[in-house]
Amino acid sequence: MVERQGAIPYQLMAEMMAAGYIQNGSPEALQPASLDLTLTDEAYRMRGSYLPRQKENIFEIIHRGSLFKHAIDRPLEQNGIYLIKLAESLNLPPGIRANVSNKSSSGRINLRARLIADGVPRFDDVPTEYHGSLWLEVIPKSFPILLHPGDRINQMRFFHGDAKMSGLEHRMAFDRYGLLRATDGTRIPPTNENVGRGITMTVDLASSDIVGWRSKTTAWSVLDTAKFDHDPQDFFEPVMKPKSGEIVIHPEAFFILSTKEKIVTPPNLAIEMAAYDSSKGEFRSHFAGFFDPGFGWHDEDAKRGTVAVLEVEAYSHDFVLRDGQPICLMVYERMLSAPEKIYGEDVKSNYNQQQGPRLAKWFKTA
Repeated sequence: MVERQGAIPYQLMAEMMAAGYIQNGSPEALQPASLDLTLTDEAYRMRGSYLPRQKENIFEIIHRGSLFKHAIDRPLEQNGIYLIKLAESLNLPPGIRANVSNKSSSGRINLRARLIADGVPRFDDVPTEYHGSLWLEVIPKSFPILLHPGDRINQMRFFHGDAKMSGLEHRMAFDRYGLLRATDGTRIPPTNENVGRGITMTVDLASSDIVGWRSKTTAWSVLDTAKFDHDPQDFFEPVMKPKSGEIVIHPEAFFILSTKEKIVTPPNLAIEMAAYDSSKGEFRSHFAGFFDPGFGWHDEDAKRGTVAVLEVEAYSHDFVLRDGQPICLMVYERMLSAPEKIYGEDVKSNYNQQQGPRLAKWFKTA
């Protein structure tokens, strides 16, 4: 008999806490298929980005590469590199591993936050049987940011075995649930371009007067994560609908854009937006990659689907992005079992009904 494999749901993460596999975790931080990670007040300004060598713990890196201990009540400077300890630690049993991603809100303010762990020479990856503390490497790329102990800017997804779906499984889910929707909620038919080992979505540069936001090169303020009424104009400038149907993405510029299509995440599936694919162009389309079960879901078929918001930057040279161009690949993952709570219905949601390129929760809306 083949043992069931998949992403670990809400109720089993709660059992992992009770069993001591997740230590110092808060039940209120549990999401349908992920755990929000919590910042402490222990932070260090680093002289560069470090990855641990095998058997090297994070304190050895801090001893080697820290410039000073950072007072958490002071803003993180733009492009500064910091290590911040997380409240949670892990004592994983055989067979359970984890991956980490920015939360959507921190991704939308260009706050790069990657997890590192003792003796693990990779970002955002925790191997099976890991026992130890967890840290985030945090870099504000667009403007200074004031974080606070208790903030949650990253999330961790746990897995038992391989949760990735095959091309055939993606096609079957596409036909069953109508995973891709037009703006009016109608199902988009499958093609060789939009369904394979994931679901391809395209960029929207035509549906509204403001098609996106571009971070300003010089910020006029510090973004304080304790405040939810920041003026967008202090940090971003709107990207107006181009008459030509295309915009130029410059290296080092940061854009908030959205997809032309809506995506559906059934309760028994989760999504991870795939990493950079050079065949799609010389740009990166996201920093927050997890979509939990229930994103874009509704009991009524006609009401299903929500656009995906993208955090976009070019790499080494200018890249021309055109309306309707493929921009991201949504890779579905099997859940080990359906979560008892789903996104947007049982768990508070900031973005489940977002329309267009919505900014992060810390900005006031018109």
